[in-house]
Amino acid sequence: MTNTKKTNVKSASRVLDVIEYIVNCSKPPTFRMIREALDIPKSSMSYLLQDLITRDYINSDADLKVYYPGLKLIQLGAASINNTDISREISFATKKLSEDLKVTAHAAILDDRFVVYIAKAQSSTDLSLVTNIGFRIPAHATAVGKVLLAALAPSELEMRLKNVELERYTENTVTSFEKLQEDLLTIDKNGYAIDNQEVIPGGICIAAPIYDKTNRVIAAISATMPLTRSTDEFLAEVIKIVCSMANYVSIRLGKI
Repeated sequence: MTNTKKTNVKSASRVLDVIEYIVNCSKPPTFRMIREALDIPKSSMSYLLQDLITRDYINSDADLKVYYPGLKLIQLGAASINNTDISREISFATKKLSEDLKVTAHAAILDDRFVVYIAKAQSSTDLSLVTNIGFRIPAHATAVGKVLLAALAPSELEMRLKNVELERYTENTVTSFEKLQEDLLTIDKNGYAIDNQEVIPGGICIAAPIYDKTNRVIAAISATMPLTRSTDEFLAEVIKIVCSMANYVSIRLGKI
């Protein structure tokens, strides 16, 4: 009886490990990449992948010999988002922000040193790199990312970023850890972050933090606009409205 339980737990762990690896991999992985990363025997891996394909949790490309998330996994993710109060509140706020300011609005969460986008409302002048919900990008190059990084303890920030080569997207991208630290202190003090063409040439983004009922930063919401619209007057208005919307969501989630 004990051995059976251990086998079941091990099998379940392998299934979850494979799904997480495929979802989080920067490019669709091959069979060999998955097996070597997770140290799963070849025969066990074959049966496991085939079962996941049969149940639509993953798909495979026979020509490229790679694997990627399947429809069932995407549907479950969407259902999970739609069935939580947090996601509903953030989705509503993102749409409202986009409508009020006529900008593209986003919401994102932090995953290690990356941000994962969980909501997007697109305007007619869309400058966003975000192609779909679940899109990932290094946090240091984005306004939402910097807001989330600013909420980390210094030791946690160092652990995630100090020895990392920070990617450069434009000439404005901050790639020095020391400079990033300075910027994050200012962001934490101000309560918002500005991405001035750091990831998209010609794009300006303003982001503010969303808190839960324990006063913990759990997400960030942002507004992105073309540089041509970013007059001092309009930027001040955007900062005010983005911060107000972030505060509104935080209060709805129980922040006092």
